Amino acid sequence: MNWKVWRNTLSCARCARGAKWLSFAFIVVFGILTATCEVAFSQAPAEDLQLASASLYLQNPLPSPQAGAFAGTYNLNTIMGANRFYNAGFTGTQAVMANIEAGYIWNGHETLAHVTNIPTSGATGEVDRHATWVGMVMGGRPGGATPGNYQQGLAPDAQLASGAIATSWPSGNASYPRYTTAFYLNYYGLSTFGPYRAAFISGVPTNTGLRPADVVNSSWVAGNSPNELAGNDNLSGTLDALINQNPRTLFTVAAGNTTPSGTGPNRVPAPASAYNNLTVAALAVNGGAFDLPSYFTNGGPNNYYDPVNGTVNNVRQVVDIAAPGEHFSSAYYGGLSGGNGPSVYGPASGPLGGPNYYSRDINGTSFAAPTVAGGAALLYDAAYSVLPAITDASDSRVMKAVLQNSADKTTGWNNGQTPNPNGFGGVLTTRGVDDRVGAGRMDLDRAFDQLLAGTTDLPGLSQGAMGTVAPIGWDFGQVGQGIVNDYRFPAPLAAGSLFTATLTWFRDRLPSGTTSFSEASFDNLDLELWNTIAGTPQYLISASNSLYNNTEHFQFAIPTTGEYLLRVRWVGELFDLVGDANLEQYGLAWSASVVPEPNTLLLLLSLAISAALAHPRAR
Repeated sequence: MNWKVWRNTLSCARCARGAKWLSFAFIVVFGILTATCEVAFSQAPAEDLQLASASLYLQNPLPSPQAGAFAGTYNLNTIMGANRFYNAGFTGTQAVMANIEAGYIWNGHETLAHVTNIPTSGATGEVDRHATWVGMVMGGRPGGATPGNYQQGLAPDAQLASGAIATSWPSGNASYPRYTTAFYLNYYGLSTFGPYRAAFISGVPTNTGLRPADVVNSSWVAGNSPNELAGNDNLSGTLDALINQNPRTLFTVAAGNTTPSGTGPNRVPAPASAYNNLTVAALAVNGGAFDLPSYFTNGGPNNYYDPVNGTVNNVRQVVDIAAPGEHFSSAYYGGLSGGNGPSVYGPASGPLGGPNYYSRDINGTSFAAPTVAGGAALLYDAAYSVLPAITDASDSRVMKAVLQNSADKTTGWNNGQTPNPNGFGGVLTTRGVDDRVGAGRMDLDRAFDQLLAGTTDLPGLSQGAMGTVAPIGWDFGQVGQGIVNDYRFPAPLAAGSLFTATLTWFRDRLPSGTTSFSEASFDNLDLELWNTIAGTPQYLISASNSLYNNTEHFQFAIPTTGEYLLRVRWVGELFDLVGDANLEQYGLAWSASVVPEPNTLLLLLSLAISAALAHPRAR
């Protein structure tokens, strides 16, 4: 029993009216975004001209806040499998999270009194309703006069810091009384990058002093100019560089919302269009299954760009993973500041709201991203506790691979894989993941085993024959030109059993000062599964050969019982502007089913016979 998702009870007709109004509203907003982006690139970098927006989808009218406890329809923490961590004693205690967006989380709410603020430089530093909603999803704690599990975020005992980057707020409009989701930020200023640098480098305030965050979440989107859609803008590139230079911090980002449908090419804007983060899409309730993309959630494929090859259209799968993003109830802030400023049009939307007020039925990738961020914090907590000597467990490439490899495939999931034309029963994909939901829906129950149950890193960064590994596990490794890294499964894999593997690495971008970046290089890796005899590779079964992405992924049924190995191959470089070594570090995760040992088979047969004798068939 944890915090809840509240199901919308509006009639279909009312939903349709809301969708029609939202289509118009978002056309206007994205028109402003596009126009503003073009102006921003034509002015001096220091000028504050960029308009951004919370990745939030609101019913019309804005849901009224309500006081006190409530009973939700769905227990999202349970749906996500978080109880597996809670039952093992992992509630986020050793993890640090940071949420960075327009304004600060309101720590006056009864669920968020533990939140600390990251100092800002040049931003307004005001409290924001949207950040408050997101903060409770990440790490709300039961509190107040009527405490309950409905107040609990995914990682309730993690330390949570809040960063604010808005330099000003627009005046809003009549459709969002007393509240606007839009804000201005400086694409080239410390007002934007200062809080991120604190989270990645110098540290955020915790109860033991400054410490870099393990997980950073941002539930906002900026522009959709060609540069931004290709992840080539200063914001996306500089954040990629921060991750590349500080790889032990995982950065989750909302994919954003486009109405009436997020399908189609080039729908994922900056900063979600960057390479080294974890971009999160939203899933619809669908009877409690949360197994379909929300109709508003953005997807790809997006364009690819680099300084050598130029633009290649519609080839990048930007979304990495998905989580529920509809019908949330979360902590409400109604005071006059930031997006609730006194200049915002119209009367106040309901009461100002005390510490025991909650907003009902809020939707968007804004809430899918912090769901994944909180889940990742549980993984970090477990890694620090169970694997304290294995520092690679906290590498964000490893965490990304673990989360993606353990994700559940949603209805209609399609990564473009087709039967391998070599005829050996495997698959071939040049996309890796699905355009709308990435690797699928986060499953923390499976992620627990993926991180802890099998092979937990191989010693060092050797290359070539990596030795034998357990049927489930992960590794932080490196592979170079002319060498393939082979991970051998000593026990036969069972025909018909599901095999899943995920490979992730970085696009190499470097900081240029404190508020910009420079391109370095981008390596191309492939992921393969081979059949073996006595450990020697015989023929290729399956491959993920995506050229313009930094994730390779496949899932398929093992064609025949036998011995196999998983191979990571360095293929080449898409570009190299710095002449770096032909060598790339990566996170790798896999999951397979092996054929039981003979003694195990005999035991299972004995149990089956005993059960049959104990329960004779009715005559």
